[in-house]
Amino acid sequence: MQMAVYVDDSRLAWRGKSWCHLVADSIHELHAFAEQLGLKREWFQDRTMYPHYDVTVKVKERALALGAYTGDKRTIIACAKRLKVELLVSRNRDFQGARSLPADPWRVSSLTRPDSLGQQALFSV
Repeated sequence: MQMAVYVDDSRLAWRGKSWCHLVADSIHELHAFAEQLGLKREWFQDRTMYPHYDVTVKVKERALALGAYTGDKRTIIACAKRLKVELLVSRNRDFQGARSLPADPWRVSSLTRPDSLGQQALFSV
């Protein structure tokens, strides 16, 4: 099965520019394509209604030149649903793996440092 990346025609106005959404058949493919476009991973919108990257119309044109397809509303929604499920499954898997960790893995109880009175004080993160 061939994977694909899509951009929509939404053209949402924000900060003086027109923006579109970039989605794909898989999270991996979406991130790889976004990297080709020079998008930073932290720009990935994974806590919104559906996972996507916001791209300007200029970036959309580059995406199309690199092989992305213009997606109609039905295609964008179908991809968005798959991406959302993929993210939820991944996060659930990460959560299940974290359950085998100690109750508070970030606590640094064995380290000490002298406080201003010359006493030893435990510190934790």
